[in-house]
Amino acid sequence: MKNIIQIHRVVSIFILTVAGVLFFSASMNDAWSSEGAVKQVTLKVEGMTCATCPVTVKAVLKRLPGVINADVSFKEAKAVVSYREGKVTVEQMIKAIEDAGYYAGLITGEKR
Repeated sequence: MKNIIQIHRVVSIFILTVAGVLFFSASMNDAWSSEGAVKQVTLKVEGMTCATCPVTVKAVLKRLPGVINADVSFKEAKAVVSYREGKVTVEQMIKAIEDAGYYAGLITGEKR
């Protein structure tokens, strides 16, 4: 009888664990789909005159809702931005960079 109770507990825990994992997985899929696809764009950034300018450009980009990450290179005069489609546009990114005092544009061959 003791073994049956232990087996019952193990099976119950297993079922609850699987149900929890399935529920979590389904809710995460809904969250990802409602957030929009993750995209990446490379922007040229001109007018950076020192090594701290990329910090400023990165900060203004990261303040935009939907921007996940921004890697800004002083040497290459560019910003590689990961963002959620539907939350922010490339035009908004360019405007934010220009409002910070730099010149920005889409690198030729990039898609919006």
